Amino acid sequence: MSQIPRRNAIVALLGTPERTEGSLNDPRLYDENGYRFNEKWIYRDLTEDPAGLPLRIIYWWRYDFIGTVVRATEQDSWRPDQKLLEVVTKKFDRLSVLDPAQNPPVTPSNNHRPASTPDSESDLGGHPEGDLRLF
Repeated sequence: MSQIPRRNAIVALLGTPERTEGSLNDPRLYDENGYRFNEKWIYRDLTEDPAGLPLRIIYWWRYDFIGTVVRATEQDSWRPDQKLLEVVTKKFDRLSVLDPAQNPPVTPSNNHRPASTPDSESDLGGHPEGDLRLF
């Protein structure tokens, strides 16, 4: 069983976040609540949160789960939470584990059928075949 929850498992449990900041492709790093991340998901008014609290932030570094914090009200301090990790890895184990035996790598090959035939050594192809020429 994987101890790192996947993004789809989090969404399956909590739904889509109310707001996101950053992006999995964002090269900038941010520091907040003791976590270094490039994307965060912000949840408000959660009714079925594993910690039983309505406010949650989930931190990501690209596709990797970094950590999560929760609080009961806007005035409370954020505190780290492990309950989400426990629930997601138990409830969505089939979404959290990648079995290489079931997903073998594709064998590289140079065999392919080109979409068009190059007209000369400097031609890269990619043009319609036949009488229709755009250039």
